[in-house]
This record gives sequence, C-alpha cells and structure tokens, in this order.
Amino acid sequence: LDKRLAELPKVVERGALRAVRVETHDVADDMRANAPVLTGELRQGIQEEVDTKTIEGRAVSTARHTTFVIHGTSDTPANDFMEPVAQRSRVRFPKRAQAEVLKELGKVTG
Repeated sequence: LDKRLAELPKVVERGALRAVRVETHDVADDMRANAPVLTGELRQGIQEEVDTKTIEGRAVSTARHTTFVIHGTSDTPANDFMEPVAQRSRVRFPKRAQAEVLKELGKVTG
C-alpha cells in the first residue's frame, strides 16, 4: 500500500501531462480552423508549446498581424478567432484531465 501511495503523485502527473498535451494540440488545431485565410500566414503562425516541468500548454499565434485581425483596423472589422476556441477549451479540458488521470490511476490499481 505504501508503495502505491508513493506512486500517486507521478501517476497523476503523467495523466495531467497527457491531458495538457492533447488539449494544447486540439486548441492549436481549432485556432487554425477558425483563423481567416488570406495568405495563410496566420494559420502557419499558430504553434503549440508544452512545458513538461510546469505541466502547462500554450497555443499561440506568431503571425505579425494577429493583433490586427483580432482587434480589427480602421479598414477591417475585428475577428477574434481565438476566443471561441478558448471558451471550448475551458469546458473540454476539466473532463479531459479527469479522464486521463483516472486512466493512469487504473493502470496502477489494476
């Protein structure tokens, strides 16, 4: 029992990290799908990053004109293609994290 209890933090960490990786990838894919396309630079500039030490993920747009697309300009209306993606992730991620952690716990408990 002591051995299993000692393993719990690593087990939970593995499940959480997998959930963050998958969610970050899905968020980046959703951002690409929602991004308006004129030259393709906006979609190509969407990248995903996962920090395995802090178990954090980020999907970011590195295109120089991202801010102008999101907030608009005097000639172009705003198109915040990222906000709906963030809202979906806020709903989806807690369930995903729970499922991945439970999956890892199941491997340890038999």
